[in-house]
Amino acid sequence: MNFTLKNNLEFAQFNNLSGFPELFHGVATRAGGVSPEPFSSLNLGNNTGDSEAHVQTNYELLCRALDFDLQTVVSSHQVHGTEIAIINTAPARSMPFPAAHVLDGYDGFITSVPNIPLLVRVADCVPVIFYEPDSKVLAVVHAGWKGTAGGITAKAAGLMAQHYQCDTKNIRAGIGPSIGPCCYEVRQDVAECFQKTMGNKRFLMPETEENLFSLDLPEANRHQLIESGLAPENIEMSWLCTACNSNLFFSHRGEKGKTGRFALVAGLRS
Repeated sequence: MNFTLKNNLEFAQFNNLSGFPELFHGVATRAGGVSPEPFSSLNLGNNTGDSEAHVQTNYELLCRALDFDLQTVVSSHQVHGTEIAIINTAPARSMPFPAAHVLDGYDGFITSVPNIPLLVRVADCVPVIFYEPDSKVLAVVHAGWKGTAGGITAKAAGLMAQHYQCDTKNIRAGIGPSIGPCCYEVRQDVAECFQKTMGNKRFLMPETEENLFSLDLPEANRHQLIESGLAPENIEMSWLCTACNSNLFFSHRGEKGKTGRFALVAGLRS
């Protein structure tokens, strides 16, 4: 990934997606916004306890930096599931974004329609972006441990192939900043869930303390993408742990639950 400063706002971009002029994308850092502590400063989560006015201003700053129309953004009240919405039309809102999410219960979106930005919010969970340049199909997902265990990234790649006839070997993917195995301990019940759905792969390692395991969510999602047919060289990892880098990104675990949300946003230009 590389970090870019535009209109006084810093955001990260994937190198393997930066060469397509029809695609814009960015992973916001926590810097450059107006929210006070503990949400300082570019908090994009409107269910965190921060004021609506601060969150609205932060979204406007992000919109200005990445040059997209805030009122065409598609997002959802995320539920840590595996439901993915295919987006064919611009959203119709009763209230301005971000007060109205438009959708509820989805943790991923796919579109081939220009000028409809897709956005997911995270604070340790894994943000993943997909792009197939020949078909010009874009997807983003929010992959927490439940979504990862349920195969949400594999599902997104499969839907791109099924609905848009994308060649999975041609899909580019970026796995964004999230909590790393260095900081993500889980208990026996979560470990058993992963073992049941994904097997006992190298992304789940026992700790010295009984019934604790170290979980590598980014690697688990990379594994899913490769199993789905993506070429390993087309998958870019950020290698940034949000808990280790809570000065750059919000971290739910690193900040003991009292924190904001950063976002991955991406869209196609007409």
